[in-house]
Amino acid sequence: MMHALLAGLLLSSASPDYPALLKALHIPGAQVAVVKNGALVSNDMYGVKNLKNGTPVDAHTRFEIGSITKQFTAAAILQLRASGKLSLDDKLGKYVPEYKAGRNITLRQMLLQISGIPNYTDTKAFGTLIAQRNGSVTIGRPGNLQSVIAMIRQQKLDFAPGTKWEYSNSNYYLLGHVVEVASGMPWASYVESRIFKPAGMSESSFMENEAHVSDMATGYTIAKKGGLVPTGSFDGWAGGAGTIVSTSSDLAKWDLALLGGKIVSAEDRKLMMTGGPVPSGQNERYGFGWVIDTYDGQPRTWHNGGTLGFTASNQIYPGENEIVIVLANSTAGNADTIADQTFDGLHPDLAASKTKAVAGEDAAVTKRIQTEWTQLTSGTIDRTQFTAEANKAFTPDLLASAKAAFAPLGAPKSWVYRGKREVRGLTVYTYYVTFESGTSLNVTMTVDAEGKIAGYNAQPG
Repeated sequence: MMHALLAGLLLSSASPDYPALLKALHIPGAQVAVVKNGALVSNDMYGVKNLKNGTPVDAHTRFEIGSITKQFTAAAILQLRASGKLSLDDKLGKYVPEYKAGRNITLRQMLLQISGIPNYTDTKAFGTLIAQRNGSVTIGRPGNLQSVIAMIRQQKLDFAPGTKWEYSNSNYYLLGHVVEVASGMPWASYVESRIFKPAGMSESSFMENEAHVSDMATGYTIAKKGGLVPTGSFDGWAGGAGTIVSTSSDLAKWDLALLGGKIVSAEDRKLMMTGGPVPSGQNERYGFGWVIDTYDGQPRTWHNGGTLGFTASNQIYPGENEIVIVLANSTAGNADTIADQTFDGLHPDLAASKTKAVAGEDAAVTKRIQTEWTQLTSGTIDRTQFTAEANKAFTPDLLASAKAAFAPLGAPKSWVYRGKREVRGLTVYTYYVTFESGTSLNVTMTVDAEGKIAGYNAQPG
């Protein structure tokens, strides 16, 4: 959703070798589920849920699903609207009066991520809370609504509400509190009784309960000196933005219940899964807790999640009547990578189509994106070519990790131009790149109106 560099590896376009893929992505364990025509047709387990004792992942192992939680918060808001307890045009100030900068922002703007409210997880104050202590990466102290507001209270809005799109966990954390005020019950209690129960999700809970969940997987991340290190939870800092713990089969139940009208009406489900407009009339491709795009040329409605030690991906392909769900217990790799390859394996004909060049290639752009790739694999970039925001994102640590991830791929063997698109005043160029190692990646370069590089992204495609 943001133009950042992702170290995702695409090993093949055939059916994935999951053990090898997990090893390449430094993921100890994962669940991979596929739903076809409304039925769970496969739910496979790989690896271990804890490196220390080597306990295998099973069907009941629970994973943090991170920002997929936003779908549940959005559904709760729509349920409360349907019962007359709130309006999407209500102002945030009605529910969170103590956050004065956001008092005139509507709930609809928050759901669509066009509010301008700064992202509290991007603040320096939040970053300083996360550190490695006693052999585990944890967050320094528990959080709550007031803790989150304190991190953004003194900041100005990032833009005038409704004028831009920007992903912000603050939107959905605050919406979680709106659910509490409007319903008169804690957010977790509401979700458990009004969503988990009707969906039949008997193996879903919340980060705050992890200590009491016997089947809970251990999350892992990359230590500063290399290797995987266990992690703790966000401990009250995730809320309606990311605190749910679940299994692949329970998430399949969620998707089917939502699509089947058990959670919200068909009209409200369509609202959730339709990208919101901005004043320019463009579709920003983000609904209420769902991203709307295409993959392998097929319409896709999805969202991913990431916490201190877990990644997750929930992908719906309406044209194929298919769902792919992946839960993984490491942030070293990317659950989206596994989900994408799973879909490729199910549809090799569609996966093959992305290797065909399209018309309109600009030789100068091709040379530029190739030059930047060469620099990234050497661990450096020409910062004069990038925007200020992109330069800020490309930290020394990120460049070092990019070099470590991409150098083993070998030299690029071919660059296939796959087209360009305009997104919010930026031009995104996409190439399908095959390497000596046999790995293939989609490499995109995003350029602003002044010709500066606003983003450089490598991921399965």
